[in-house]
Amino acid sequence: MVMLLVVLCILVSCTQQLYAQENFEEYKRRFKSMFETHKKVQACGFEEYRKRLNAEYALYMRQAWSEYNVNPAKPVPQRKEPIGPVVKTPREQSELVKPIPEKKPIAEPGKPVEEHENEVQLPFDNIVVPDKSIRPLAPVISPETKPVLPTVPGHTFSYYGMVCKIAGMNSTHSFSLKGVKEDDVADAWEILSGENYLPILSQCDDYRKKLNLCDWGYVRFLQEMTTNFFSVSQNNEAVLLQIYLLVQSGYKVRMARTDDNRLVMLIPIEHDVYNYSYLTVDGISYYVIDKRGTAKTFYLYNRAFSKEISLSLYMPSPPILQVAGVKTTIRTLTSKKDVSVTIETDKNIIDFYNDYPISSQWGYYSMASLSENIKQGLYPILQKYMKGLSKVQSVDLLLNFVQTAFEYKTDGEQFGYERPLFGDETLYYPYCDCEDRSILFSIFVRDLLGLDVVLLNYPNHLSTAVKFDEDVNGDHVILDGDKYVICDPTYIGAGIGDAMPSSRNKSAIIHRIINE
Repeated sequence: MVMLLVVLCILVSCTQQLYAQENFEEYKRRFKSMFETHKKVQACGFEEYRKRLNAEYALYMRQAWSEYNVNPAKPVPQRKEPIGPVVKTPREQSELVKPIPEKKPIAEPGKPVEEHENEVQLPFDNIVVPDKSIRPLAPVISPETKPVLPTVPGHTFSYYGMVCKIAGMNSTHSFSLKGVKEDDVADAWEILSGENYLPILSQCDDYRKKLNLCDWGYVRFLQEMTTNFFSVSQNNEAVLLQIYLLVQSGYKVRMARTDDNRLVMLIPIEHDVYNYSYLTVDGISYYVIDKRGTAKTFYLYNRAFSKEISLSLYMPSPPILQVAGVKTTIRTLTSKKDVSVTIETDKNIIDFYNDYPISSQWGYYSMASLSENIKQGLYPILQKYMKGLSKVQSVDLLLNFVQTAFEYKTDGEQFGYERPLFGDETLYYPYCDCEDRSILFSIFVRDLLGLDVVLLNYPNHLSTAVKFDEDVNGDHVILDGDKYVICDPTYIGAGIGDAMPSSRNKSAIIHRIINE
């Protein structure tokens, strides 16, 4: 920066002389040349700094790694849900404009209400091992076309249907580990730290932005790229390259070797993640991103890289994966109030969500919203039905749509295990339960009406409550002095302010839906 200021001062002081001696184009050429020189000096300084960091990292890597016993994966808690939704006698259409009778609040100021931001407690039992072969599909499916990988220089691979290419990635980027002992891995790390891998890192980061990848999406991108680049027998090399690229991207990851000579990647995540074994180090859970074996003993290299940040499962919006010719599913949904929509969902995003870790963060499923192609096809239709309605009437219409346009089944019945669904998944699979409906309804209300919504987690039920711009009567909760009126997408026929009888006057854990 100091050098740049000096350059600018020289240029400013000599402006008149430059104009007198040469034309404006020559002046621009000289300025550009001087500025590029400055950038090269800066880049050189950063490259020296990066080399020093990696050299120190590899040096410590040669020391003995610490032994840990792995903790078994936490099973997805089973939610003891009702076998069917509760049905209330539908209201007359004319009641939409009538005031809803005042009811006692579920929680009043001064009374205890369990509020845990970004936290969930799931009193589940009877765990069933996930069976990924269970994939119920909606009725109409277009033919599936596999993506064609173009024959271009570099390494090409498919990422959930998207054809990706890392230009210039070839045999010179392949390496072989002698083993997975400390010195073996450190030797390979020094090779990776050379300039040869910088273009790969840069292109991976470009794809992260181009495909709108969240942290987990970026992890999966690197996994697909490396496992397709190395042979099956070189899985340890693929894992090491994944770890290297994540570390260079600024993420906090750790590596370990197992007692059966596998190199594994570990990712710290602040909240509970199910179906992944983990190590507990200094009170932090490091999840093992590897399902190749069942090793009990791990030897961990636990050293921080400069300015590392933890990965998050937060997803502000879905990845951009839509491609022509990929299998899609078409569904027509019609509610009791004659709201009818036809939706075409992309199988690529469904496959992406199938690989997404199941976590304890209910709000994350709502914050992810819907994929852009779903919004473009669905939202204009819903907005057409809401035209001329007040926000209260629009919420009522959306509530009835989610209540009556979807068929109910528990996750155990549909999948064989418990799993909350992202919005796109609820629109894709033929059935959904209370949490799926609540998540989808909260997305609609937030996106289409701009109203704040919270999720209400009862012992065996998930519902929602909406903060309106006007005073609306009915069952409600008070949060930070604001009134949130209960809207239950699984209480069929119930209106705004009608809590399900089994939940009325019971405490709920309140989950805010806040974009980070």
